[in-house]
Amino acid sequence: MGTEQGEPPSDPTALFRDVVSTLRETRRGVHQHRMAQALLQKDASGSRLVALNEDTKRAVFFNPASRTLESVPFDREGTHEDDARVLSRRLSDPASWVETHAETLGWIHPHFRWACGLDAECVRP
Repeated sequence: MGTEQGEPPSDPTALFRDVVSTLRETRRGVHQHRMAQALLQKDASGSRLVALNEDTKRAVFFNPASRTLESVPFDREGTHEDDARVLSRRLSDPASWVETHAETLGWIHPHFRWACGLDAECVRP
C-alpha cells in the first residue's frame, strides 16, 4: 500500500482484515475480531485511528476537534478512554507524528502509510 500517488486506501473491509491480521500476530486469544471492531467503531465516531503501538495493546487516535493525539488501551471489551495518554496537542495532521514514530509502531493505518510513503513491511518489527 505504500504508494505516494493516486488515492489513499479507503476500503473498510480491507482495513478490518488488516487490523485483525495484525492482532492475530501479536495478541493471543480469540477476540481479535471484537478488538478490531471496537477500534473501528471509535474511528467511525469522530476520533481517527492512526496506529497501534508496538505490542498492540494501545491504539493511537487523532481527535480532529481538539487536535489531540492520544494513546488509548483496548481489549475485547472495547477502548478505555479513562486510561488514555496524550501524545501530542495542537496537532493539525498526525502524518508528521507517524513519520517520526513509524519504527516504534506495530501497525499504521493504511491512510497514514500512504500519506507517509511507507510500505506495510516497514511498520512491523
